[in-house]
Amino acid sequence: MINSFQTKELCAVHFSVTFQTSCNWFDGLCTPTGDVVDFAAQSLPNYADIMWGD
Repeated sequence: MINSFQTKELCAVHFSVTFQTSCNWFDGLCTPTGDVVDFAAQSLPNYADIMWGD
């Protein structure tokens, strides 16, 4: 998902999470789960390519 956003701020806004949560994702301290991953699959146009390749 982080490949889809230029900044941590934009990622936080897109997923309605705190800036700190976005930082944690970018820094690899934790990963998005559940409803966030589902929303990513639905809302990011390149999700499948990023996750599974062509």
